[in-house]
Amino acid sequence: MMAGARRSLCVAAAVLFAAAPVHAQTSSPLPDASHNDNTRPAGTLRDGTLTLRLEAVTARWYPEGPAGAMRTVQVFAEEGRAPQVPGPLVRVPEGTEIRVSVRNRLDTPLLLRGMITRPGDATAVTEIAAGAVRELRFKAGEPGTYLYWATTTSPSYTLRRMIDSQLSAGFIVDPASADERIDDRVLIITEWLDLSVRPVKFTAAINGASWPLTNRLTLPYGQPAHWRVINASFGAHPMHLHGTFYTVESRGDAGRDTIYGADKRRMVATELMEPGTTMAMRWVPDRVGNWLFHCHILAHVSGDMRHGDMTPAERQDTAHHAEHDIEKAMAGLVIGITVPPGDETAAPDLEPHVRRRLTLTMGESAKRYGHAPQLQVSIANPDGSHVPNVAPPMPLPAGAAVGDPNPSPTLVLTRGEPVTLTLVSGLNKDTQIHWHGIELESFNDGVPGWSGHLRQITPPIKPGTSYDVRFTPPRAGTFIYHTHAHDREQLSSGLYGALIVTEPGRPFDRDVERVVLLGGAGPDSQAIEVNRHTNPIPMDLKAGVTYRFRLINITPNFTAIVSLRGDAGPVRWRPIAKDGADLPPSQTAAKPAQQTISVGETYDFEYTPAEPGELRLEIRKRVPEPILTSIIVRVAK
Repeated sequence: MMAGARRSLCVAAAVLFAAAPVHAQTSSPLPDASHNDNTRPAGTLRDGTLTLRLEAVTARWYPEGPAGAMRTVQVFAEEGRAPQVPGPLVRVPEGTEIRVSVRNRLDTPLLLRGMITRPGDATAVTEIAAGAVRELRFKAGEPGTYLYWATTTSPSYTLRRMIDSQLSAGFIVDPASADERIDDRVLIITEWLDLSVRPVKFTAAINGASWPLTNRLTLPYGQPAHWRVINASFGAHPMHLHGTFYTVESRGDAGRDTIYGADKRRMVATELMEPGTTMAMRWVPDRVGNWLFHCHILAHVSGDMRHGDMTPAERQDTAHHAEHDIEKAMAGLVIGITVPPGDETAAPDLEPHVRRRLTLTMGESAKRYGHAPQLQVSIANPDGSHVPNVAPPMPLPAGAAVGDPNPSPTLVLTRGEPVTLTLVSGLNKDTQIHWHGIELESFNDGVPGWSGHLRQITPPIKPGTSYDVRFTPPRAGTFIYHTHAHDREQLSSGLYGALIVTEPGRPFDRDVERVVLLGGAGPDSQAIEVNRHTNPIPMDLKAGVTYRFRLINITPNFTAIVSLRGDAGPVRWRPIAKDGADLPPSQTAAKPAQQTISVGETYDFEYTPAEPGELRLEIRKRVPEPILTSIIVRVAK
């Protein structure tokens, strides 16, 4: 499954994408597929038995509504009802007997998987010939979050599919006791792709809809929200929640689900979901306002994915209006969340403490990335003096003058210390900065046209203007600041940086801290920069000293594999934090130094070199592809 997930990221990197051959379509008029919000279980549940009659049909799918693009897809339908994307939800208590019939109304054989007792073999196939009906009878099995799915074009789930890409649906088994069941939402991710045209056509959807038509959720303040997320697509998706952390309560796939006990649950801001995997998550909306839950791969949330269905003139017009319209700027895997005012107390961000003030100036330098300039940030104190860069020195980019500041300086703040950051734009387009992983007020979250609430909505920062952001970091850890506007150009060209929050009285110690910041190398590049350079300078360590490696991935589209290794293979390091939150003790045992890290994730590790020598910090997109870049790590006595 992991290898498939990495392979699928080519879809994101190309963005816009890859495809399978188109099957012959039926000649009869096609029905329209409705968006399935997964709030109504399918079938009839009576006396401990679910009776369900499904059909596989070809339908027209409008992920952005009737005015948007139409996709011809194969989908599931409940007999007598309209076809749905995703398919009809199977949801039953533990112990239920399931009696399901599946009629294949397609003109090609259907390979069905996931109609099994859990835990079970998710690769087991039930083949249904064109025009045939199969009757299946089995017990639901153990509680958990699962899926069932089918294909007509590919033997593998993770290969890029087009016409059959929506033949997927949720399969939820609840605890037998009604007292143990919870009120939750089921969110199912799907994708569709056509590489036979240029620009390619691509759609990414949650519960059958692409932003801005995805479910808009209104959640009560202070009340736990429980979600089940199912990745029924062929791509990998790092799912990011703005403004707060969520707790991962289970991870699974079509055949089995591992429900974590309290000692194994981890808090995250971003969780990578590989193709065919599932997750149960819990979070508490503790700040009022508007928030987002979205995939952090740019290709899966950018309005650019509509370009394959537009004329050149329409693309130009849309790009112009997208500067001021979040509904056009974004698309795909985005859920909008509103937390209305409730019984909240005064937020610490708004308390009138003496605040530390810093100025972050965003600017451009010479055109380093072909037609695109390098974007950069400088950080200054109120008296105008530059804040020294706490990260190890980096080589200057081509064309930079001696004495130029680090183009992506590490911003270091202190837990519990209120801060006011004045953002000054020297760019030629609107921008705004998101404080990724930081728990803060919605208005300061940094999504222009969305963050905030009521009549106070975060504006874009216009060229030549400034904007104040105020927050109080509530926890120490490794975070990110990055643009949340014009992302394809601005993010890939360097408008980002590491954000480190330290404990009071324990300043950042550059002697033992090692920031490894992965970013893009320009709007049209498939390369990765490390600490803003494609050929990073060597890293120096001393034997017997314990170092903290802070890994950060803020590339536009790439899941990376980072490993620290010698000639005999990976050394061993100890994981200590994920996305700025400490890991539970059960997940902090030393392990081989190799970590998959997707977009928007951060990982912290401790490493103590035992003896002098030379190591390599290698970065790949996936194994066994060639190394993208590596850092020589020199260990001295």
